[in-house]
Order: sequence, then structure tokens, then C-alpha cells
Amino acid sequence: MGAAIRADNAMRYIADINEEAAEAWARSRLGLKEAPNLFKALSTVNPDGEFACVVLLTNFTKRNIDVNIAGEKGWATPRLCVDLFNGVFDTVFNKLKAVRATALIAESNVVSQKFVTHLGFQKEGKMRKAYDNDEDMFIYSLLKEEYVSHDWCRS
Repeated sequence: MGAAIRADNAMRYIADINEEAAEAWARSRLGLKEAPNLFKALSTVNPDGEFACVVLLTNFTKRNIDVNIAGEKGWATPRLCVDLFNGVFDTVFNKLKAVRATALIAESNVVSQKFVTHLGFQKEGKMRKAYDNDEDMFIYSLLKEEYVSHDWCRS
């Protein structure tokens, strides 16, 4: 799926353009110290061309890819979400041929838990004391057939 460039002054989905810069931007907001060995970064930019949201795809296996979302406050407009996440899940399920996407979210990050639930992810479990501060982490997943059945899916 190519970049969706809009004529108005709104934020826009730019797919994997400037992937290395997008990865560094997301890593700084997610608190990741080192770059992942293998990643794919899909992003949106604001009207000034600065990153508004980056989705890092990491930990590729034959069946699963981890989805890491970093965004500025207010980036998530409904239209932009549709463009971005159709690009993300087209990459995960059609280009990289995974059967599931996984989101790992801190127990305290209620906003992200609600966000991925709206995307169709289901809570699978909890990893106890998974973070350096002993905070628990929730495991969410989205299967290809669940994504394809969503109203906003363009596959």
C-alpha cells in the first residue's frame, strides 16, 4: 500500500518513507534504548512534515509480528487511523505473511489498551513484572481473519 498524500493541510500517512528517522523518533518515545535488529516503520506526519505517529513492526517470526505504536497527543483522527492501520496490517498480514500481530502494553497505559481494543486486538494475558520498574505488561493480539472482518479494513 503506497503513501496516502492528501491535498489539505491535515496530517497524512507516509508509509515507510524516512524509515530510519521514524524508527529513532518512535524509539525515543517508547523508551527503547537500542534499535531493533530488524524492523519496519510506518508513519504519519503533521502539516509541518514532523512525525505525528510511528508504528514499529519488530520481532518478526513466521507467524507473529510485534506492533509498537508511538504518537503525539491528538494525532489519532479517524481517517488517519484508517489510512495508517490499513497500511500497517497490509504489511503485517499480506506483505510479511504473518498470521497474528501482537501488542505488548504496560498495565498503567490504559489509553493504549483502549486504542488497540478499538483496532480489534483481544487481550490474551499478562506478563508479570515485565518492565524494569516491575510493572506488569498485557499481551494483546489481532489475527488476520479478525482484521479482515473489520468494517474499516481495505484488504
